Amino acid sequence: MLTRFSAVAILAACASASLAQDKAPAPAPAQPATPTAPAAAPAPKPEPTLKVGMAAPEFKVEKFIKGTPFTGFEKGKVYVVEFWATWCGPCIASMPHLSELQHEYGPKGLTICGVNIWEDKEYNADTFTKASKFVEKKGDGMGYTVAYDGTSKFMDENWMKAAGRNGIPSAFVIDQTGTIAWIGHPMRMDMVLDEVFKGTWDITTGPAKIESATKAFTDAAAKYKDSLETGDTAWSAAMKQYPIMGRTQNSAQFRALLGGKHYTQAYALGNQLVENARKARNAMGAMEVFNALESPREKPEVVDTALLLKAAQVNFDLSDPAEYGTHVTMARAYFAAGDFDKAHAASQKALELAPADIRPRVEDWLKQIEEKAKTQKDPG
Repeated sequence: MLTRFSAVAILAACASASLAQDKAPAPAPAQPATPTAPAAAPAPKPEPTLKVGMAAPEFKVEKFIKGTPFTGFEKGKVYVVEFWATWCGPCIASMPHLSELQHEYGPKGLTICGVNIWEDKEYNADTFTKASKFVEKKGDGMGYTVAYDGTSKFMDENWMKAAGRNGIPSAFVIDQTGTIAWIGHPMRMDMVLDEVFKGTWDITTGPAKIESATKAFTDAAAKYKDSLETGDTAWSAAMKQYPIMGRTQNSAQFRALLGGKHYTQAYALGNQLVENARKARNAMGAMEVFNALESPREKPEVVDTALLLKAAQVNFDLSDPAEYGTHVTMARAYFAAGDFDKAHAASQKALELAPADIRPRVEDWLKQIEEKAKTQKDPG
């Protein structure tokens, strides 16, 4: 979940760079000891005024970008109000799954509406255009209703801030009675929707079920460190107990297999994930595989460079070629594969497209990647 997403931040993270005060402030001259008042305690965080179990607030947006407009919640139907922005990577990664949920539950009475918020620090005439063009380009990749909060920020104030939510994506599930049944990350609401439609969702005990399911898969992933057989047995047990949650755990299993050094099984699953991402037009899905292979902290000992290149290419094909970040990804893949000519070409394109204020940082980072790649290819 992000409070703000930027390519600069990604580059900073990838390069493991950090900014900090170099030196502590010089101590003040010694003074005679005098009684001082105790430091004031930090102000307590305001209690949310919008909580699960309350009636959903008024739904009011500036414009609808896609889908059938609505102004309220019809009794007997279920709604998901999900908040997103074009710059938010996790939001984009959630879109294919939201589309799947709309397709699955739409005939039963579900309406998912993605509400664009926090698009710009200062809104202007171009803000709506940016959001609407993004939705248009996504096409079926956003297979649900989409709206724009706009300059009034009504939804931000009366939903997000009222609920104490300070990151996106963020989803609110409204049940058949117009009551907020759940609030959280959209990738974790499968079990909620399943039980809401069955009439078995309990706002008190339901969240604990989600936590139990999450723990089951986390524990199963850890078992791959012991052995492939142990991991597969634990994973199968988690899938049997929590099949709805399991639908969103493929990437976690991929990372677990890598962590356990079960490379044959990991790369078979990785190729499947990249193909799924291609079919779903989900660039972020391909990047999940790419980032797992290029993780600076837990990089696999054996990297399938063909899969790495495939994931980078799928991301490139599904992204805006005018964005320098897509060329950076291709450069990283080519460097890792030892194809330095193509890596240099992609690097040059990235530098041409990078904003002037961060171009030196991009250039320095690409040089670091190249030097590291050459060292790995030719240790001597």
